[in-house]
Order: sequence, then structure tokens, then C-alpha cells
Amino acid sequence: MAVRILGSLVLMLLLLGAAGSARAHAVVTGTEPLDGTVLAGPPSEVVIGFNEPVALIRAQVLGPDGQDVLEPDGGRAGEDGLHLDLPEGLARGTYTVSYHVVSLDGHPVAGSLVFSIGAASASGSQVEDDSAGWRWSFVAARVLLYLGLFGAAGGVAYALLVRPLEPLREEVRRIGSAAALVGLAAAVMALGLQGGLLLGGPPVILADPVTWAAGLSSTFGRAALCAMLGLALVWAGSRVRRTRGADLLAASGAVVALASFGLSGHVVTAGPGGLTIPPLLIHSTLAAFWVGSLLPLLRALAVPAEGTAPTVQRFSRQAILAVPVLLLAGLVLAWIQVRRPGALATTEYGRILLLKVVLVGALLGLAALNRLSLTPALARHIPGAGRRLGWSIRAEIALVVPILAATAALGTTPPPRALLAQGAPADLHAHEEHGHMRSERRLTLSADGFVAEVALAPGRIGPNGVSIALRDPRGRDLDVPEVTLRLSNAGKGIAPLVRPAERTGPGLWHVADLHLAVPGTWTLELDVLVSDFERQTATADLTVE
Repeated sequence: MAVRILGSLVLMLLLLGAAGSARAHAVVTGTEPLDGTVLAGPPSEVVIGFNEPVALIRAQVLGPDGQDVLEPDGGRAGEDGLHLDLPEGLARGTYTVSYHVVSLDGHPVAGSLVFSIGAASASGSQVEDDSAGWRWSFVAARVLLYLGLFGAAGGVAYALLVRPLEPLREEVRRIGSAAALVGLAAAVMALGLQGGLLLGGPPVILADPVTWAAGLSSTFGRAALCAMLGLALVWAGSRVRRTRGADLLAASGAVVALASFGLSGHVVTAGPGGLTIPPLLIHSTLAAFWVGSLLPLLRALAVPAEGTAPTVQRFSRQAILAVPVLLLAGLVLAWIQVRRPGALATTEYGRILLLKVVLVGALLGLAALNRLSLTPALARHIPGAGRRLGWSIRAEIALVVPILAATAALGTTPPPRALLAQGAPADLHAHEEHGHMRSERRLTLSADGFVAEVALAPGRIGPNGVSIALRDPRGRDLDVPEVTLRLSNAGKGIAPLVRPAERTGPGLWHVADLHLAVPGTWTLELDVLVSDFERQTATADLTVE
């Protein structure tokens, strides 16, 4: 029975994953004014045509000063596309139109276009960036998800490996059931917050289905669904009468929940062929066993009974085998992300990682104290040993929370790898040209079939040009049929600006007249048609001043 239930739920997961991989069918058929146009006078509206009816979720028109000139009720969508009414008396300069709509099949569609009145603006003003609020709310939800997942899956591992006394087995199952419910609630919450992080905007967008659709369509959405399936299985296996089938159901749920770590995140995309996933799953599984064992151990000490000391000793023997593998897998993951020791101090990712290392060091210190002193004292029935061990375990639990918070923060912070499928950090360069200093942002992007050196000049708000040099993995010039550039700023609600690149030589491409209206962190996506049948994409973040 349990196997049939598991098979049905796994099939449901596969169907959900297949549904989540669908792409939006609504595409832009034309715009008025055209993207990049310089108009003699102000238009009365912006019209964006689609190949099917769409529903408007959110739109904005940022003026030269960075302020939204679109009235609250100035946008409407219908059979003939999206209409954005503009007020009279618009000032000269460049305007950035950004929109989010939903197509007939329920998928979110976002885009941007730029037009100028009279002449292009040389600069713009800072606008409010709401990405930080979404980011840290998402981090908080992930911490709760980790606590629930580790508590549920780790509790199952504790019951199987440590074999607590029979009276405490039901206590372990109750702890796992409660942890699974916490994880399920946190996963649902994180899905909405992920959608808000992707789309940007005020908190009220959580009431909009498109925000949740955006969260579900992301790689995190797939991982969250997997985690929810696993947690539901753990909860079901923990709530029914304890039988071999119930234990199998809970164990299967723990495996499925832990597998979610291999579906999303920086490490998953860091290497070819999924080679980085095994150390990630090993690290996550052993961490879950450690974290998920702490509360059951504390409960065992709170109810003194014959055999409590042997139970603690069994856990200690299991942990001493797991910790070296846990640390080795963690070192491998850190090396994959950082590569350069200097990046530990010079990047946000490195500093968060250092904080996590310090916290883990303190946790290891407590674990060593337990192993070498407090557990042997408990076995010798020294008075007060159980109480001291209990306080040490409480201290471990207190350290686990900031460790998981650092882990969640790392998941939302770009890692400083030298060559990334997600792109290398952009560097600012300056040189003299015709007696003037000219600056540009340079960055390296890579995919399986190409390495791209990209330069954005001058790298400031206003008009910019982008130069692209493509090489194959051996460093030779790479000629390809087509290159497309996309630039977006989710924190400021600007959907991708799409520009086809023009070929200027062997392996060389250029995009001219790219107007960036606001400063801040932009995401650059390079779409390369490497052959008539294969398209590859690489992305990176860069800072525009």
C-alpha cells in the first residue's frame, strides 16, 4: 500500500514538474512607438500588441527623472494588446516602459521598451529599489523551510540509525510530524516570496496569481514542490499507526525531501553533467541527520530512563563518522563557488561564507565537548552529566538557526566563481580616448559551447554600447548565426530589454544605442544560437552607475 501511494505521489510530482516547464505562449507582435525610437513630440499612449489576449498585472513608464509617469488607471489590456495612456506635457528625454502581463495559459510575460522625446537623456535618477525587502523575506522563509525539512527528514534518519528506546519512538515521530508541517507552510510562503523577488513591486502583488505563477515557474518552484511532496510523505508516515509500511512511507518522504536540494541553487548549475550535485546531496543529507537529531536527543535527556546513555552513545558514534564527510563535502562546495581565496573578503558571498564557517566552527566545538567529555560522563552516571549535556545540545540548536540563515542568504547571493555559467563579476575599466577618460564594465560569461567577453560602455545610466567577443572552449574565435542581448532590473521592476546584436567581425558582435534609465544591479543575459539547432544562454549581474 505504501509503495503504491509513493508511486502515485511521485507520478504527481513528475506531472507538476512537466507543467512547470511550459513556456508562455503570448508573444509581442509589435509596439508603438518602436523600441529605441526618438520621437519629435510626446505620444499619447504606448501600445504593445500580442498574438493573443493578455491580462495586465503591472506596468510602469519611467521618465528621465526616474519617476513613474503612468497614472494608476492608465493601463488596460484587451483583444488588441496592451494600451498605456500617457499624460500630456511629457518632458524631453528617454522613457523606459516595463510591463508584466499574463497570457491565456496563465503564464507570466514581462518585457520592456525604450523611447525618447526630442533626444535621448544623458542620465537618470535613482528610483526606489524594493528587491532587498523581497530578498530578506525570502531568506527568512527558506530558514523556516530548512528547519522543517531537516527536522522532518533528519528525525527519520535518527529513528532508523540511532534506534531510540521504544517509549521515545512516538516522541520522535511527533517531532517529525510537526517539523514537516512547519516545512510545508514555509515552502508555500517561499513560493510567493520567490515570485515577488522575480517580479519586484509592493507586497500587495502577493495577492496576484501571477506572482505565484512566477515562483512556481522558477527552478526554486520545482525544488519547493519536491520538498513539499517529501514533507507530506513524512507527515503521513508519522501520523498513522506505526508499521513497516508507515516507516517506509516516512523514509521515502525523507529521501524525496532531501532530493529537492539537487533541483535548484548556485551549485546545481556550477558544473557540467550534474557533477556538483552529489557533494551537495551528501552535505545536505548529513546536515539533516545532525540537525534533525538534536531535538530528539534533548527529549531523551529530559525523560531519564534506562538505556538513555546507550542511545546518546550510538548517536555519537554515528556522528563521528558523518562529520568528516560533511566537512569534506562542504569544502568541495565552497571551492566550487569561490575558487579564489581573496574573494572570501572582497565579495558579499565570501563574507557570508566566512560567517557561516565561524558559526560551524563553534558548533563543532560543542560537538567535540559532547563527544569527549559530556557523553562519557553520562555513560558513567556522573551526577549532573545529563543536565550539562542538555544545555550543550540547546546551544547547538541555537547555533543551527544562524547557520541556516547564512546558508539561505548564500542562496540569494551571486557566487564569485572565476568562470560561471551564471557569469563572472563585472570589472570597471577606464582608459583615455581622444583626450577623455572612457569607462566600461567588462565581464566574462560562459556556457558549454562558448565563452563571451562582454564590455558595456560607459557602464552608466544613459546611452550605452555593448561589445561582445565570442570564443570556443579552446579560445578560438567563434562564428555563430545569431546573438541576442537581454538586460533587466527586477529590483526596480524593469523587465528585459531585448536587443539583437550585429556582427562586426569573426566572433565579434555589437549592440548600439542601449539606453539604461536607472542605476543599480542589472542582469545581463546573452542568448547565443551556436548552430541552426542549438541555442545556449549565459547570464551575469553587473552594476550600472
